[in-house]
Amino acid sequence: METGEVQIWVKDCKNLPPVRGVIIDPFVKCTVLPDTSRKSRQKTRVVKRTANPMFNHTMVYDGFRPEDLKEACAEITVWDHDRLNNHYIGGLRLGLGTGKSYGTEVVWMDSTAGEADLWQRMLQSDGEWVEDVLPLRMFVMAKSTSK
Repeated sequence: METGEVQIWVKDCKNLPPVRGVIIDPFVKCTVLPDTSRKSRQKTRVVKRTANPMFNHTMVYDGFRPEDLKEACAEITVWDHDRLNNHYIGGLRLGLGTGKSYGTEVVWMDSTAGEADLWQRMLQSDGEWVEDVLPLRMFVMAKSTSK
């Protein structure tokens, strides 16, 4: 069975809100659901003291069949790094937004129209980069709802 890879380029964030009233130290985490294992989780470096971080970081996930991508969702979240506790800022979910994965209802397959459109364009653009600018939103992370 032939498989391929998905590359997610996290370029930057713009105008991130302050957390706890202070300048933030943002970083990005990414998980390709339904896999919530440690090997599925990747993150960028922390960019110190900025609301407009430039990450320029590519996350690579391999072993995907084209039909798997219709059932998957890339959960991308932005965090403020703190020595004791990281603080969630917001995120997005790139997927088809069907509410189901492999026939089972799941809360994390809830992509907005813009998020689903980007994922659909990616599915139709094999071997090509697809780029967009999407707003962050608030949601409950899949890792905390999958247990």
